[in-house]
Amino acid sequence: MSSAFPFKKVMRNAILLLVVASMALFAGACSSSNDSNSTAASEMRTVQTDKGEVEIPVNPQRIVSDYYLGEFLAVDAKPVIASPYALNNPYLDGLTDGIEPMNITSAETTLEQFTAAKPDLIVTITEADYDKYSKIAPTVYIQDGKRSDEDTFRYVADLVGKSKEAEDYITAFNEKVDSKKEEIQNIVGDQTVSILEVWPQQIYTMGSHFARGGSILYDMWGLKAPEPIQTTMVDGDETYKVISLEALPEYAGDFVLYGVLDGTDPAFVTSSNLWNSLPAVQNGKTFPYEQVAFMHRDPITLNKQADLFIEFFEKFQEN
Repeated sequence: MSSAFPFKKVMRNAILLLVVASMALFAGACSSSNDSNSTAASEMRTVQTDKGEVEIPVNPQRIVSDYYLGEFLAVDAKPVIASPYALNNPYLDGLTDGIEPMNITSAETTLEQFTAAKPDLIVTITEADYDKYSKIAPTVYIQDGKRSDEDTFRYVADLVGKSKEAEDYITAFNEKVDSKKEEIQNIVGDQTVSILEVWPQQIYTMGSHFARGGSILYDMWGLKAPEPIQTTMVDGDETYKVISLEALPEYAGDFVLYGVLDGTDPAFVTSSNLWNSLPAVQNGKTFPYEQVAFMHRDPITLNKQADLFIEFFEKFQEN
């Protein structure tokens, strides 16, 4: 019995040493893993931006964007903060959980919010805010209208290393739209299509350069607008024009797609004799769209617009 105790003591000490050694190995492994993650997170690359070359993370994890939300979400990249304007897009429902709306109470509150979020990448459409944002994190300014919608999507996706996902999305979208081109052209024939929007005591008309799905209708499907729209806002570079109620017959096509600004009473247009005498209205060839959604031109919105347009025009297909 006298020899058993020292043996037990030796065994106990050996076990303690093994536990300590195991803990040391585990801690070392965690440290190695953390170092590896830290290295990956801090790895940088240089991108060409509309403000020159900027160093950004290879794999940004905490993105703040004041505009390009749909472009990020289309490739499964979720910003931590996004514009409330973008978050209000109903076509992004179900994809925006956990994203904090920008605090736009003032410039100061926005900066405070961005700083507190500790972003590793800021993407902005607002040139005036570039210098302020750049002091918080690497910032990429994307000039509005400089690129096509498709190229803007590609550019945003590349910032988060999702170029392949963007190309796959673009290919699928183009194939869907192209597959319906001949059918839609046959349905519409030589009839014209116009996009109108009702604002408080104002009527806007637009072509292919101002969202609202115009790029699908006029550029991808080759549909024609009434001459004043076609000349200046499809073939030309004008983005939109404010017209009078009296000018409606000149700008309203055989098919009329129209939206109403949220909170606006459209009765001054839709209850007028001029509106109700339009061939499109009398023939049931009007398509009311959700204005708050159609203002966007991200890939998710464009995809939804294409589906809605196809459904609308196919109603007029002859059996």
